Amino acid sequence: MDESTLTDALSGAGLKFSGMIESTTPLIPPALAGFANSCPAESVTDVEYLTSDDPQFLEKANSGWYRLSREGGLFAEGEPEFLLAVNCAEPGEPHTWWWARVSLSNRWDIAGAGAEIGVLGNGSGHPAFVMLSLDENAIVRAQQGEKSTEFVLVREPHRVPFFRQHGEWMAGRPRTGQFVRTAIERWLAATSE
Repeated sequence: MDESTLTDALSGAGLKFSGMIESTTPLIPPALAGFANSCPAESVTDVEYLTSDDPQFLEKANSGWYRLSREGGLFAEGEPEFLLAVNCAEPGEPHTWWWARVSLSNRWDIAGAGAEIGVLGNGSGHPAFVMLSLDENAIVRAQQGEKSTEFVLVREPHRVPFFRQHGEWMAGRPRTGQFVRTAIERWLAATSE
């Protein structure tokens, strides 16, 4: 997706696009961070769980995401800036996810308009996304199930054995694309203790 198209799409959700993060930056790749909802319970810091048939779903999803994100360290109050996984592949190519730097405007709608435009989900009321704090210490993942949506917060992913083990497994898999494999290896090397 070109940056002009991405800027327009994100503005529809009330997000300001500040640019793509350089692909050689040793961040946890979205393809790995997206497994936050699969972390063992002891590694999950917080969860916001909503049933899809709630008549106030959009309002509760947006306020729940905001509370979890602010209290969990995705962004600071007054400085709502973070990283969002976006598909940066050219049309017709397989999805390639990487981080875009974004911030909240005064009028944002993650679960409604954001999901409707496809950048933050699969239609209004169907949020699905991966976000990372600028300091790399918080992942927020939204995933929709058959009858519910959950927002999962995982703190300090570099200290979570699940991510390191799963990353090593993904990097060794022949079916893992070269972009993701290289990003995982870079992140593992940068965060090894």
